Amino acid sequence: MTAARLDAPEAYTEADPTDFLATVEGLPGQLAEAIAIASAAGPLPGADGVSSIAVLGMGGSGISGELCRTLLAARARVPVATIRDYALPAWVGPGTLVFAVSYSGDTEETLAGFDTAQARGARIVAITSGGTLAARARAGGHTVVSVPGGLMPRAALGYVGMPALVVADRMGLAPGLAGDLAEAVAVVGQRMAECRRTVPAGGNLAKQLASRLAGVLPLIWGTEGIAGAAAYRWRCQINENAKGFAAWAVFPELNHNEVVGLYGRAEGREPIGVVVLRHDGEPPRTARRIEATTELVGPSVAFIEEVHARGSSEAARLLDLVCVGDLVSTYLGILQGIDPAPIEAIVRLKAALGA
Repeated sequence: MTAARLDAPEAYTEADPTDFLATVEGLPGQLAEAIAIASAAGPLPGADGVSSIAVLGMGGSGISGELCRTLLAARARVPVATIRDYALPAWVGPGTLVFAVSYSGDTEETLAGFDTAQARGARIVAITSGGTLAARARAGGHTVVSVPGGLMPRAALGYVGMPALVVADRMGLAPGLAGDLAEAVAVVGQRMAECRRTVPAGGNLAKQLASRLAGVLPLIWGTEGIAGAAAYRWRCQINENAKGFAAWAVFPELNHNEVVGLYGRAEGREPIGVVVLRHDGEPPRTARRIEATTELVGPSVAFIEEVHARGSSEAARLLDLVCVGDLVSTYLGILQGIDPAPIEAIVRLKAALGA
């Protein structure tokens, strides 16, 4: 499939009847709006005595935990953990700042975690468009950051991902982050302007990558930290937007296992396309590992492409890589005639569970 197909207006009207892509293209504005909403939310919990931060969330809402964990790592003087389960670890208690994130407000795992956190006396900030989470949080006297509803959770990255970062900055737990988030909005805006649907494939990185990934098993590599978080997001978005299987891994860990499975891979097996997410903040030794690894496994895969992040801050670089992945995954679905919006498997699973 050629990327030029994505220059044809009928490709979008046929495969994307609800114009899911429009929401993806609206990411820069959504990021800015979410930052403004969180900047005005309150009152906030007290920061004195906070000894840990936990982010509760699943699926499209769960990406907020990865953003928070990754971007606070260099700033917060307390550990930050992402929790994607019903149960909370024993360390969550009165000294824990808990961000309960559910775009719909009705995610059962997040609600279970919220109830436990509340029972243990944790400091809670709920981030949601409404539902049961908003009602329980207000009833318990907790801070609620209310964001606009009506989107697929995975298309609400700004609304679920920015508030926890803004609140952490406002509480003094992540000093200086506000300026980085402002830069991120500008960087993502520029990337989106270069890769939106009206930009021809010849000069559109996202369309070109989508074309290369069509017909191969996508393998997304990042480095521990921001590129690793972005690689995880790429995998999830390919799963849901393109309805395809994908894998992800991070350096340097993948040099101790995954590289063995790729080296000398036998012909005749499903072709693999590797996308390596890069940025200027990579440790020099890790950068050398990337170069050596791509040289080693290059003959065993269909291709290896690199995507280089823009921006001077980690926030800008991370969100830039995420922006490219969101576009690539959506274009990949449309290119193959797949509607990126529906997620029938998840709907059926929830029905089977009685959710």
